[in-house]
Amino acid sequence: MEKTQIPKLLYVREAAELTGIQRWRLYSLIKAGKGPRHMRIGKTIRISVVALAEWIDQQHHVTTEEEE
Repeated sequence: MEKTQIPKLLYVREAAELTGIQRWRLYSLIKAGKGPRHMRIGKTIRISVVALAEWIDQQHHVTTEEEE
């Protein structure tokens, strides 16, 4: 039987602390559709560590493309 890997889910507060982005700014990005992929569990927004890492990587690519 295969074990399913369950990704760690972060609260927006935790994602903000890890990225150094202010929590209100991360909420704004999510609301505008420009933040990391996320899910709602009840009234809480949760972000997987994988989705956060992918989003950070995408931001790096956007920044370098704009500089060229």
